[in-house]
Amino acid sequence: MREAATLILLWTWWLPLGAQEIHIPLNDGWRFAQVGKGGWFNAEVPGVVQTDLLRNGLIPDYMQGSNIDSVQWVEHADWVYERTIIVSDTLMAHDHLDLVFKGLDTFGEVTLNGTLLGQADNMFRTWEWPVKDVLHVGENQLRVVFRSPISAGAQLRTAYGIQLPHDNDPSGVSPYIRKAAYQFGWDFCPRLVTCGIWKEVELRGWNKGRIKRVAVGQTDLGNAVVLRVKVETNGVVDERHSDCGLVVQVWEPERKQPLEGRQALLGSDAFTIRIDDPKRWEPLGSGEQHLYRVHTALNCGGVERSVHDTHIGIRTVRLDTTRDAHGKAFTFEVNGRGVFMKGCNIVPPDLVPCRDADRKWVDLVRRMGEAGMNMVRVWAGGIYPPDAFFTACDTAGILVWQDFMLGNLPPGNAEFQDNLAREAQEQVERLSGHPSLALFCADNELEVAWRNWGWQDRYGLHGEDSGLVLRAYQEAQHLLATASQGMHIPYTPTSPLSNWGNAKGLTEGDLHYWGVWHGDSTFSSFRNNVGRFVSEYGFQSYPDSTLLAKYNPPESLYLGSTVLSRMQRSYRTDRPIWEAIEREAGQERPTTFGKFIEASQQAQAKAYDLAIQAHLGARPRCMGTLLWQLNDCWPGPSWSIIDYAGYPKPVYEVVKRLYRATTD
Repeated sequence: MREAATLILLWTWWLPLGAQEIHIPLNDGWRFAQVGKGGWFNAEVPGVVQTDLLRNGLIPDYMQGSNIDSVQWVEHADWVYERTIIVSDTLMAHDHLDLVFKGLDTFGEVTLNGTLLGQADNMFRTWEWPVKDVLHVGENQLRVVFRSPISAGAQLRTAYGIQLPHDNDPSGVSPYIRKAAYQFGWDFCPRLVTCGIWKEVELRGWNKGRIKRVAVGQTDLGNAVVLRVKVETNGVVDERHSDCGLVVQVWEPERKQPLEGRQALLGSDAFTIRIDDPKRWEPLGSGEQHLYRVHTALNCGGVERSVHDTHIGIRTVRLDTTRDAHGKAFTFEVNGRGVFMKGCNIVPPDLVPCRDADRKWVDLVRRMGEAGMNMVRVWAGGIYPPDAFFTACDTAGILVWQDFMLGNLPPGNAEFQDNLAREAQEQVERLSGHPSLALFCADNELEVAWRNWGWQDRYGLHGEDSGLVLRAYQEAQHLLATASQGMHIPYTPTSPLSNWGNAKGLTEGDLHYWGVWHGDSTFSSFRNNVGRFVSEYGFQSYPDSTLLAKYNPPESLYLGSTVLSRMQRSYRTDRPIWEAIEREAGQERPTTFGKFIEASQQAQAKAYDLAIQAHLGARPRCMGTLLWQLNDCWPGPSWSIIDYAGYPKPVYEVVKRLYRATTD
């Protein structure tokens, strides 16, 4: 008979019978206005001010034509959102009532019945406050006032006293704000700086105790695994009585009953559960994605007060960075075996991060699985994906390389660093239980930029200022490493570890190879620039004319039009595409826009074909290829292999053929 996997931990606090923890959505009934302008309009939560303005006919559709330029004023205004909460006697009977905002973008002052609850200053954090003493039976007024992220960021910059690099952001304020960097403009998308209640809002009620978090650690013994289930609670802390207890149950994959159990008394740091002959979780192409269900309940007097459900995968993931005959490795070992990573980088699936978010993120996982990918890198200039994305990756067998959202060099003041540390801790705790999570990375290209891109001269960062910037960056890397390693998640301090164009980048760590596109190199250069793990590379193409015509006047879609120049966000313009059409594909210069689109897609397909073949052919010295990029956040030219509407470009089939034909 198996050893117990159902554990009952007895709390020694007497609690009366009562209802289970409740979660009341507060997403409906909101209205909004521009501060100082008057005139209230209906709002939609989750949402941002741009989507609310568009829905009410107050701005043109920013996705159409050149309208994106005419809505830039929105980022400079302050906005207010409010709604009424009707509270009953039954709700007030709860011992605790918490107001929970799962995402506020970004500088929001929250008041309830005129009482200030707090001030948010980070798009990537959850904000919650106890409100039992502020609420009353009947109508209650909830209000959130959003300050312009541009004006708030400018004040933070002035207070810091040093202008940090901001290549993508003409306003220069983005480094001081905990907000998605791509919204300030990037080489694959235009600028759209949002604000608003971008995630769900709820009122949480509970009595005496609730389960706050369940963390499941694993110790692999070869033919068995020991789970260490740590349950964090709010409220229940006293040990004098025995009316309440925690019950943890673990289900094996495809079984309808939990494994047999045993009991443990209060005082142990965690539940210890041994599973013999575990069914292991493997990446796509390496085996099955077996998932165990873990159910935790807080019971008092026979009544469930709070429950928590999650799933885990029995697996080990290690990043091997040891020195070898070729330099320094960058190899992911899953369940003790090195696995070649075939995958991509992803960006947020929309300019507006809240719009149909779960479906769009999960669709990206579907496309990755169809292409035979086993890893995805979530790029640092976007947002942290929702839970639905990671759950889909768990099921599909796609490992996640998760960047922290550090797309700019950070300021070194204590307030910013503390804000970043709290964000990192929340995200690490949220994501660490997913078997798909393979790596946390501190940032995107910041270290190579500081060393190689001339930022010191461009931004006047010399002497003492240069030292302050470098120390602030190193402190941020350290706190992010601490958060990751505290949960035993592999960590790398930056990506890439070396700049392309030098010998070290080919022998140590991961490499972003941009000789093609940014460096005017021919496609054949992919063969001679294979790193130990190539985590970025790519070539642009245009999406099909059908998609472009949906967002632009069809009569404007011709070679040389201002529409085309507006859509192209890369500083290189379309020049590399034109050169590749003639040089790489041997085609005559296209004379129509349709032929140009087709030729650009053919050139892109050839680029990825040559690059991926070079990386696969260099195994085991090279142990990964992550193309830039899978998807788009708007309908323009980019390095993507599927367009903004989710349809594959011709290059997708090339990638699919190469990845699916490759085995470990």
